[in-house]
Amino acid sequence: MRAPRNQRLAAAKQVAEPALSRWPARLARTLAGMAGLAALGVGLWLLITPRAPLAGIEHLTLGTTPVTVYQPAGAGPAPAVVIAHGFAASRQIMESFALTLARNGYLALTFDFPGHGQNSAPLQGNLADREGRYRQLRTALDAVVAHAREQGDGRVGLVGHSMGSEAVVRYAMERPEIAATVAVSLVYEGTTATRPANLLVLTGALEGGLRPLAEAVIMAAAGPAGVPGETYGDLAAGTGRRVVFVPGAEHIRVLFHRVSMAEALGWFQAAMPLPSASPPGAGFLDNRLPALGLVYAGAVLLYWPLAQLLQPIGPIGGQAAPFPRRGWWAVALVPALLAPLLLRLIPAGDLLPIRVGGPLALFFGLYGLLTAAGLPLLTWGRRAAWSGPAVWRRGILMAAAAALLVVGYVFLSFGVPTHLFVLNYFPPPPRWPVFLAVFAAMLPYFLADERLTRGAGAPWGAYALTKVAFFGGLVLAIVLNPRELFFLVLIAPLFVVYFVFYGLLSGLIHRRTGTVVVGALVNTVLFAWIVAATFPLT
Repeated sequence: MRAPRNQRLAAAKQVAEPALSRWPARLARTLAGMAGLAALGVGLWLLITPRAPLAGIEHLTLGTTPVTVYQPAGAGPAPAVVIAHGFAASRQIMESFALTLARNGYLALTFDFPGHGQNSAPLQGNLADREGRYRQLRTALDAVVAHAREQGDGRVGLVGHSMGSEAVVRYAMERPEIAATVAVSLVYEGTTATRPANLLVLTGALEGGLRPLAEAVIMAAAGPAGVPGETYGDLAAGTGRRVVFVPGAEHIRVLFHRVSMAEALGWFQAAMPLPSASPPGAGFLDNRLPALGLVYAGAVLLYWPLAQLLQPIGPIGGQAAPFPRRGWWAVALVPALLAPLLLRLIPAGDLLPIRVGGPLALFFGLYGLLTAAGLPLLTWGRRAAWSGPAVWRRGILMAAAAALLVVGYVFLSFGVPTHLFVLNYFPPPPRWPVFLAVFAAMLPYFLADERLTRGAGAPWGAYALTKVAFFGGLVLAIVLNPRELFFLVLIAPLFVVYFVFYGLLSGLIHRRTGTVVVGALVNTVLFAWIVAATFPLT
């Protein structure tokens, strides 16, 4: 028997109203997905097309050293520039210089130092062994310079960043035949008024700690009257000196700033002029940061609608009791004080065969274990509904499957562009055991932090609050362990970006799945992956 018409209308209204209330969100997700795809496409196009006018890009290996050669368009051999990356980086991060120089007629070569990128040879010795490290860097640099001299017209210039700046400056001081050197974020104090030949120093205006080293170059060349931005000496005689503080740049952005590109290009054009007319399209300056911003923003926007594919799982193990507010603050803050002190007592330098990454992984582990130890105290004596073993096992399997899907998406949308245009992202086989060890060390932190920040009773902004506490603890750890961890000060902005980005990911994951396990697994994999892929092998 059919229900009365008014009852049917009421039932239809009950079904339609939730659907109508959800359509703005669906529309927003659809538009975000479309915008994300467009941004990804445009960003990748902007990154790829500057390579097209080159005669070619060749990848080769000299011994254990991977090398990328950027061949300029035009006939005849050209002057060559060998470009060296810094500590915990790889040849991809120096491509802005390589493309700028190659598009303007120079043969440009980037490479991976021992222990970095795809170079499987370890970087032996500790951070304090400056001479031992330089001997290894010099061996790799020597092979690349020899290849550059053979492929070009015999003239060779050098570019180096941070650790690479010391390597190229010292190398050029030992070999007067090097025509010109560009030291980006100079960290070496041994230059003179005439050695190395034709030295340009590019230091970020925000790199306060490196400013005295750059100013010393001006002082040696021109005395107290010297000023940044002026050229001193005679480039024809090899005594040229110039120091530029790149505006608004810190240790990373100085590698992508248009001022850095223009200054480096102009320096080599003055010290190693091309034997013939400039190639078509000369004057190109690489400017990839906006394109990278489009790629990464597009990947974030696209992730929002794709996250709707994740299925609800619910709290694995059952519904836990809410946190008391005062206890929450204690659990959030105490590890920031204790973890650095414990790290100081443990000889972490040889914990893992990666420089800096070993102590960093141990810090994550100690911080996570201390947080995890405090979580049961928050709910002591409070009742919680626990599920049976079968439900628990099913939840773990579903969480692992969901985490794999998200990690796969991040590898494809973020990892591939990063590996191609920014930094080595996919580690070679010798680093895979390192990844597993770092994953095991970091997992307690991300499990405990997700539970602490997503659980019932957590204050508003809990995720951001625990990250502030974590960074406070990390600063204390650096103060107590400067020899092993000081490098983290230089890359601190990247850590902030990582936590913000992965916080967005894990927040959406938690809202879709209802469990903290998926987000914790995803964050652990991605953090451990980048640590294992970037910090130098020892």
